[in-house]
Parts: sequence; C-alpha cells; structure tokens
Amino acid sequence: MLEVLVSSQVVGGLLLRGAWDYWAQSLILIVLLLGAAAYITDGAVRGRWALAPSRLSAWSAALALLSLASAWLSPARAYALPAWACGAAGLWLFPAATLLSARDRVRVEQALRAAAWAAVLLAVHQRLDGRSRPTAMFPNQNVFAGAILLLLPFAFRRGDGALGALLIVCLWWTRSVGAWLGLSVALVSHRRAVGAWAFWAGAAAGFLGLVAAYGKLQSPEVLHRLAWWSAAWRMSAGAPWLGLGPGTFAYALPSYLSSRSDLNSLYAHQHFLETAAELGWPYLLLWTGGLTVLLRRAEPSKRFGPVAALAHGLVDYPLSVPAVFWLFCLSAGWAQPESESAVAVPSGFRLPAAVLASSLALLGVYRVGGGWAADRLRARVFAASGGLTSAEAEKLLSASEELRPHPDAARARADLALASSAGYAAASSLESAAAHLERAVALDPYRASNWLTLEGAYRRLGRPADAGAARERGALTCPVLRAEPP
Repeated sequence: MLEVLVSSQVVGGLLLRGAWDYWAQSLILIVLLLGAAAYITDGAVRGRWALAPSRLSAWSAALALLSLASAWLSPARAYALPAWACGAAGLWLFPAATLLSARDRVRVEQALRAAAWAAVLLAVHQRLDGRSRPTAMFPNQNVFAGAILLLLPFAFRRGDGALGALLIVCLWWTRSVGAWLGLSVALVSHRRAVGAWAFWAGAAAGFLGLVAAYGKLQSPEVLHRLAWWSAAWRMSAGAPWLGLGPGTFAYALPSYLSSRSDLNSLYAHQHFLETAAELGWPYLLLWTGGLTVLLRRAEPSKRFGPVAALAHGLVDYPLSVPAVFWLFCLSAGWAQPESESAVAVPSGFRLPAAVLASSLALLGVYRVGGGWAADRLRARVFAASGGLTSAEAEKLLSASEELRPHPDAARARADLALASSAGYAAASSLESAAAHLERAVALDPYRASNWLTLEGAYRRLGRPADAGAARERGALTCPVLRAEPP
C-alpha cells in the first residue's frame, strides 16, 4: 500500500506539470491524506506499525513544525499555508522512504522509470514538432532540467541505458547551464563510483558550463539573478528566525528590490537563499545539516541525484517546484537503509487510532478541498473577463472568501464596490471598498497598489487622517510609498 501512495504522490506530481498548478497540488494532497489514513488504519487493524529511524523522523518533524510556525506567523498567510502543505508533503517522504521494503522500492523505481520515459518521449515529440527547447510535461525548461538530474540515477540503477542516454539528450536540449554544472559537480565528486571516463566528462562539462556562465556575466539573465539574490538576502536579514513564510518570496519581492521594481520573479533562483528568506536561518541550518549527515553516509548511486540537484539549486529554482522537491526528498530518503523497526499496537488502541487517523485525514481533506473550491470560484470571476454582472461576480467572490479569505478576492470585491461608487450610494460603496481593501492589505501587505487604493478611498470619504495612516502603514512594507507623493 505504501509504495502505491508514494508513487501516486511523486509520479503523479511529475505528470501533472510538476504539481505547479494549485488544483494539481490540492488533488495530490487529498490523495495523500486519504492514503496515509488508510495505511495507518491498516497497520492498526493488523496490530503492527512499522517505524522509521527515530532521528530521521524527529528531523523531518522538526522541519515541518518550524515551517508551520513560519507559515502561521507569516504576514502573507494566505499564500504561506498552502505552500507549507506542499513542503510538508515532501518532508514526510524522508521517513516514508525507509519504510519501503526492497521489493517496494523496485516498484516505485519502475513507476519513476515509466514517468521518465513519458517525459523523454514527449520531449522528443516536441523537438520534432519544432520546439528547440522542449519542456516535456513541465512548466519550463529549467524545471525539466531539474527533474532530469534526479531521474538519471533511477534510470541507470534499473539498467536502462537507453533512457539514461535520452535523458542526457533532453538535458542538452534544455540548455540549462545550471543543470550541467550540477551534473558536473555530481560526476566530479563521485569519481571512484562513476569511473575515470565519467569523471573527465564531468570535468569537461563543468569547464564548458563555467565558460558559458562567464559569457553571460553581463546578460540580463545573470544581472536579474543577482538582484533576486540580493533581495532574498535582505528578506532573510529582516526576518532571520522564521522568514516571511513559505511561498512568499514572489509577493514580498517588490518591497525588497533595491532599484528597479519590474524584476518580478516567482522564485529567487537560489535554493538556499530562498529557504532562508522564506523559512529563516534556523530552518536552513537544520535542513542543510540534516542533509549533510544523510547524504554523507549514502551509497554513491543514491547520493548522486540529490548532490546534482543541490548544486543546480545554487543558481536555479527547480527545488521550489513541488513535484521536483518531492522527488528530491524521496531520492535523499533512499540514502537510508530499509527500516526494520516496528511497534505492536495494543488491541485497546486499535480502534481509537484508526478513528483518530481517519478524522485527521478528513479534516485535512476539508481544509485542502475548501482552499481548492475557493480558488475555483476566484478563477471563474477572473476568467470571465466582463462576462459576469457585478452582482454575479460579487456573489462568487463572497462565497470564495467564506471558504478562504484571500487578498485577490478582497481586492476584486473592492474594485467592484469602487466601480459602483459613482451613484447615489457612493458613501456606502466607498465604505465597503475600504473594508475589503483593509482585509486585502492585512492578508498581503506587500502590494503597493492596494495601499494606494485604500488611501484614495479614505480621501474620497473625507477621512484624511485615515488616508495618511494607510500611507504610513503601507510604507512599512512597501518602501515605494515613501517616495511617491500622497
């Protein structure tokens, strides 16, 4: 049962565009919650629960709790909590990997091999169709390159040289300099395991990658990365203990850019700086320290993929994409041997344990499903592009906020109220807009346009003191407001 659950999560995530979309993340999390409850219940009925190594479990649990604290206390909790759920789904794979028997691991590897074949065949089709840099089923070439680095060891462990060769060809097609540097680091650092020819091939690939990187030093691609890294460093310095919350980098970025404000990016393109910015330095130290201990003792074939991915993460963001992160966690978790520990479940605890596991799973499904439903309602409004009346849009947005408060829904409702503020009910519409905008800035204080619109609404209401206070509050998180005239 456990191998089916792990395969469903990791392989399903890869096939669903890397679980990039919110609906894909929600679907996989729901399957994971129900499957985990079924697995725990099955163990309770049998009277025996397998146990992962205690230190590994404690490390994973500590990371999950630290990241939960970061998400819960985040100034942008509406974005941080869903991102935390995806991260926690990856962390559970560390202990789960040790509970898989040798036969179960073979089955999971076979499923990953099938997913890898699907990716390379789709990439070949895209290449023949005229796309010079195929993405397979992933959002872009960088994510595809990151997945390739982690899939390569599975292909060679299964003795599938044809798949390995095609993965290398696809890696070449992606033109990801960072991925080639990551592959080079892994090859050079595993000289004894890969052989002399692979070592020198890795050294050559690394040299060519460095030359390519040097040639891009003055390119926008590199200059933008430097700006994002600098912003991530300032974020981590401003919130060193818990960060700004998982998944919040893109929303906070405009407030931390030193000069230009148009360098928007979903990710920092640097795994370690982004981790420090979003989750804090204690989390980063615990994360890297645990990985060092975990991978140092691993067999070279099981260490190769994670090392390559971490080296790639120095200059790019695939580890920020849920399915690639899940694959990384599974690969690193397999660095540990199969656990043989178990605990007997007393007969008096079996039914309560099954009921508790099922109840927690259903609660989790309710939370995830509610967020998914709220997202679908918002999407209906934004996709309508004027096809809905104001009343219809307001009804959908109100229903969305009842399920999950969200800054986008609050801002959209404020816009609807402002659009209707020219009539006889101008004052009440403006009051309603101000209330929605107050909720929007409380949920996401990094969007300068919300603060400016709130200030304008208060001025139209004849409340200059509240308008000035809104400007001052907004300037705390949006420095651009300090430079703009009221």
